[in-house]
Amino acid sequence: MAVLPVTPDQVATVWEQVLLKVRDRLTSSQAFDTWFRPIVAREFGPQSVDLEVPNAFFVDWIHEHHLHLLRQAFTDVLGDCPDIRFSAREPLPLPVTPREAVAPPPPVVPAAPAPSVTDPRLRGWLESQLHPRLTFESFVVGASNRFTHAAAMAVSQRPGDVYNPLFIYGESGLGKTHILHAVGHEVKRLNPDARVFYVSAERFTNEIIWAIQHGQTAAFRSRYRNADVLLVDDVQFLAGKESTQEEFFHTFNALRDAHKQIVVTADKAPKDIAGMEERLISRFNQGLVADTQQPDLETRIAILRARADEDPGNVRLADDVVLMIADRVRGNVRELEGCLVRLMAVASLTHREVTQELANEVLAQYVRPEAEHHQPDRILAAVSERFGVRPETLVGKRRTQAIALPRQVAMYLMRHLTELSLVEIGACFGGRDHSTVIHACRQIAEKIQRDEAFRDKVNGLFSTVAS
Repeated sequence: MAVLPVTPDQVATVWEQVLLKVRDRLTSSQAFDTWFRPIVAREFGPQSVDLEVPNAFFVDWIHEHHLHLLRQAFTDVLGDCPDIRFSAREPLPLPVTPREAVAPPPPVVPAAPAPSVTDPRLRGWLESQLHPRLTFESFVVGASNRFTHAAAMAVSQRPGDVYNPLFIYGESGLGKTHILHAVGHEVKRLNPDARVFYVSAERFTNEIIWAIQHGQTAAFRSRYRNADVLLVDDVQFLAGKESTQEEFFHTFNALRDAHKQIVVTADKAPKDIAGMEERLISRFNQGLVADTQQPDLETRIAILRARADEDPGNVRLADDVVLMIADRVRGNVRELEGCLVRLMAVASLTHREVTQELANEVLAQYVRPEAEHHQPDRILAAVSERFGVRPETLVGKRRTQAIALPRQVAMYLMRHLTELSLVEIGACFGGRDHSTVIHACRQIAEKIQRDEAFRDKVNGLFSTVAS
């Protein structure tokens, strides 16, 4: 089977498709973020692809653990697997300060020849391992992450002075990694000489293992303990690894005692990470603990708009398509962006316009159907009984206040207790459109906030339907 041709302007889109396939097959999101996210696709030729990785250690690790997976992903996307060629960037040595002069040099992993780097911004990125796209400017702020965003901004503007450490937790795919990189970029923008290091907990573990095996622990410690800002992703990966936690504990203390900033992320609050030493949990709780939650509908729409604007293909998304994706993909930001990338890749590679029909096709493959938790009829019956109206009146066309309020409550309950989309909920009420459902949910949410008696009534309905 021949490999599908890929033009230069399609390289980024096709590579995102390959990454989606890889991520779907990997059991660990940490492994994906550590070993595949840093890869940059440089060129897709007729017989081979050129991929750039941070260093030769990546090449060895991928060849040993993930090469078969990568080949499968290319086959799925292109129809066959081309010859995969890796080029490694040589990590740049850190500037030597008087404090570092007596320490051994940092470990250098043998690497393939790398191009010379003259752009200071590129040097800073290679040194810090910051992703160039993950900045505060590209981060979409909504109700679910506004507090965390504000805390991260404060930390990046006054590193070491406020909220140290900053501990950010939340489910996978909600933007924690983006926030980490954004802090690093902002610190470097305000102080280009700042030593900023981003590292996943998995990579931290692998590096300390490598350092021990090669007698380079002093150099390892010098590198991390002389940082101005240390950004550690998915710290829960350290759970159960006693020696790595020991090393991280002393690194943490050295940085904090020197008033250097530490920002870490995890999938749980500190107290809920099983296998994490109590002394580390205590230190995490000494600073500010902030959580990120699933984005609401408006935020998901804004994320889709922002992500579409970044696409080099400049594909315009109609409002109905954006709403359809935002309404159907509710899990997390990563799933939301992944669905959009898939949609735009399909449109580009098949030369089709992005329509609701095409979006439906992609969503059918991308979004796993989930069973409804509660039947709409049960919700209608409970609301009708509580408000003293007939179920058929709720779904009818009357718009008096006596009917409009319970109808909005029923829509609100369906939105929260079922997996029905906005369009499907509207269909339950005589074919009303999605905007009516959005308005109803917003009205009820606001009334719940200001009216305690009404809040108790709605909570009672939740209990009745859920029982």
